[in-house]
Amino acid sequence: MRFLFSAMLLCTLSLQCTFCGEETSASPPPYLKPVPPDALMAEPYDWELSRRAVPSVTDLVLIYGGGLHRTPYEWDRERLSDYVTYTDPDGRTQWLFDGFLFLEFKDGSGRNYTVGYEKLNARRTEWEWLLDRILEQGKSLSALDRCIGEEIGELGKPAFRHRIVLGLPEAIRGQKDWGEIDGREMDFSKEEDQIAATKWYIGELVERFKAAKYKHLELSGFYWVAEDTHHCEELTIPLSEYIHSEGKLFYWIPYWQAKGHEEWKRLGFDVAYQQPNHFFNHSIPDSRLDEACATARRHGMAMEFEFDEKATAAIPNSSHDRMAAYINHFEKNDVFNSSAVAYYCGNRGVLTLDESDNPKDKALMDRLARIIQARRYLKYGIPMKNKTRVVAHRGFWHTDGSAQNSIASLLKADQLGVYGVEFDVWMASDGVPGLNHDGWHDGYEVQSTPSTVLTTLKLENGEPMPTLAQYLEAAKDTKVHLVLELKPHATPEAETAAAEAVVKMVGRYGLSKRVTYISFSLHIMKELARLAPAKTQLMYLGGGTLPKDLKAMGLTGCDFNYGVYLNNPTWLNDIKALKMASNVWTVNNPADMMWAIENRVDYITTDRPDLFLKLTRK
Repeated sequence: MRFLFSAMLLCTLSLQCTFCGEETSASPPPYLKPVPPDALMAEPYDWELSRRAVPSVTDLVLIYGGGLHRTPYEWDRERLSDYVTYTDPDGRTQWLFDGFLFLEFKDGSGRNYTVGYEKLNARRTEWEWLLDRILEQGKSLSALDRCIGEEIGELGKPAFRHRIVLGLPEAIRGQKDWGEIDGREMDFSKEEDQIAATKWYIGELVERFKAAKYKHLELSGFYWVAEDTHHCEELTIPLSEYIHSEGKLFYWIPYWQAKGHEEWKRLGFDVAYQQPNHFFNHSIPDSRLDEACATARRHGMAMEFEFDEKATAAIPNSSHDRMAAYINHFEKNDVFNSSAVAYYCGNRGVLTLDESDNPKDKALMDRLARIIQARRYLKYGIPMKNKTRVVAHRGFWHTDGSAQNSIASLLKADQLGVYGVEFDVWMASDGVPGLNHDGWHDGYEVQSTPSTVLTTLKLENGEPMPTLAQYLEAAKDTKVHLVLELKPHATPEAETAAAEAVVKMVGRYGLSKRVTYISFSLHIMKELARLAPAKTQLMYLGGGTLPKDLKAMGLTGCDFNYGVYLNNPTWLNDIKALKMASNVWTVNNPADMMWAIENRVDYITTDRPDLFLKLTRK
């Protein structure tokens, strides 16, 4: 990551299936405004529940703020503002990163603050110089504090504290020219002197931070700048004890497969972020990101997200797609919903993307910013004033003891408190409708297999495949709305027979008023419009037909994939103008849920209804 390659050992759309007036002011719409801590009880993040001592930082951005080897190297209010807030393409401004790690590896004048960057090691003189740089009036911490204060004047007080983590120079083993403490020359061949010098630096940081009296910054803890433990394994434990005695936390970001990464807890760290070291080398496959996420899960680590100015799309050998891969693979591995994240942005990564006129750069930065904002809403909630409702895709199966299209998933969704449950229906060869998503199960083609065989097949939770009759019988004792997806069948005649059978059966169980019908088959939808009782909700799943044409067919709503709405930006307004209902599928991450909420989509179909309910506090 930030180490020399000679020392290097080489973490959008969720477009899956089913049931499925913009604000332009500079501030967020009322239902998305941050809520002050005293107005809403914050819920802990999952990763806050998993350990006794954790950083109260969700999204920690790395700021290289000291050395003279980067251009520009001054962190003033203007540069920091792009890290404090983000303004989306619609002009809405919201808070961005909630944590800032100020660190440095070398001074730019031939001295390094950790092993491997320069021929000479930093002395007390350079340590003090770095202290002065970080605490310089009008720069770095001071500029950040001012910037946050100015944004509070525009946005109001945030629902969180902006927390600061400060890097610790490494007392490099064997160094003898560092200098004195209290008249005693330090000899870093002695562990006690290494510890003494580092404690002196921590004490200076604590005292100077207090003396600065920042109004909007809170010192969370300290960062161990060495990215492995080859030279410092025995130092971290006593330093951790000292840091904890000051009421602070100890942070670490070991590089990929670094020595000591698997025992970070024993070494005294409160949190360790796994570096994938993927972004910087195009020869490293994207599968590295999955490996890094798996490693982090195995060892209880958080994750680092890596990019820099090379993420811009229009430069030679662009790494734009590699940054996008981080988002895709972090979503795939549920990182954004289950882990704290640190962001390595190079020197100008955020600035370059934010300032770019390239639409691809704008879209990528907007996507990341929305994810960060959504992560914060998972803790503090979105005070919703609109009517967006959540539908559990194939039931609530993303939980123990459940399975897709099972009766357990129906009952668990009802217990969770969702508005609706979507499920998939096929006709067996004997004319009995049953539930399954795919046309095959355990080697049997559903349409050509009798129900007597299908009901002997097991779902992932051990339940037998249910018939529609069994499912509806269980649904009678629930409160959920039923979203019945009738699958396309082999012939129009088979589709007509299936439509007739399911409408008749729903009526027999007295559930007609609690059912919405959806399908990818236009023929089925036309048949349902003919057969279903008046005022039944009928919504087409395919994205190739104009809303006005669906209205003319007698349908009452549009149930489109997220990508269909994005590729046809006027359709949502068209749907509203036609007085039709809207649903978006399958939206599984909070950032995309926020999009649906902001755009006042009527329904969201998701595999993660639990996240939606947490996000919205419903």
